[in-house]
Amino acid sequence: MGAAIMPLVLVVFVLVLGLGAAAIITAERLRRENAALRGLVDRLKDIAWDQRELDPNLSTIIIDEIRTYEKKELRG
Repeated sequence: MGAAIMPLVLVVFVLVLGLGAAAIITAERLRRENAALRGLVDRLKDIAWDQRELDPNLSTIIIDEIRTYEKKELRG
C-alpha cells in the first residue's frame, strides 16, 4: 500500500509546485501592470497640468480626481 501512495504523493507535489510557480508569475505580471498604470496616471496628471491653459476647469478636475484617488489609495 505504501508503494501505491508514493506516486500519488509525487503527483500532488508536482502539481503544488506548478501552481506555486503560476501564482508567482501571475503576481509578477500584476505588479508590472500596476506599475505601468501608475506611470500612465502620472503622465496624465502631468499632461493635465501642462495643458491647463487650454481648459483650466477640466485640468483642475482631472488633477483633483487623481489626487483624491492617490490619497484614498495611500490610506488603505
